[in-house]
Amino acid sequence: MRERGELILVRHGETVGESSVRLYGATDVALSELGARQVERAAAALRPEPFDAIVVSPLSRSRRSGELLAAGREPTPALRVVEAFREIDFGAWEGWTFDEARARDPESYARWGQDGLEFRFPGGESRRGFLQRVRAASSDAVFPSGGQTLAALHKGVIKIVIATLTGLEHEDAARLPVALGGYYRLRHDGVRWRLIGGLEIAHLGELDSGAR
Repeated sequence: MRERGELILVRHGETVGESSVRLYGATDVALSELGARQVERAAAALRPEPFDAIVVSPLSRSRRSGELLAAGREPTPALRVVEAFREIDFGAWEGWTFDEARARDPESYARWGQDGLEFRFPGGESRRGFLQRVRAASSDAVFPSGGQTLAALHKGVIKIVIATLTGLEHEDAARLPVALGGYYRLRHDGVRWRLIGGLEIAHLGELDSGAR
């Protein structure tokens, strides 16, 4: 077993549903052409680094991103699908922007700003339920402390994984920027995972959407 593990958390690329501005959680929208190019840039930047496995969610934007990250690698890393790493279910807000939610559902929008983790998206999932399911799946079995793991996941999932593995407070992790096609690097020091540097986006160049 290696003395220290490495974990790279890549956010999937832009989708045909404009995930840069719209709330697509449970809805299975596909990567757009731009999104594929964003992930291909990440794949090129990470090409020299070996990985044992690539972790993805069941949603096609995550799975396709994982396939693009695996392409051209020898041997090809196994793609591991983790059901619990689906993005949060926004319920009736699926496909809306936050501005549209404020205009169409002002009562729920007000509670969204006030209730914190106790807020449940109308017809969807609670923030606390989402947090608990991602935390429960962020185990050594999925992210082995002695392994080299690459993950192509969703914005909200990445924030919770970072908080769970490093001990960062949930409120601080919620403020982390997570760009489409950008990635974070974590390293295990033999005791715990640590965040190494900030969000990496230099590889995106002109493909950086600015969505955080």
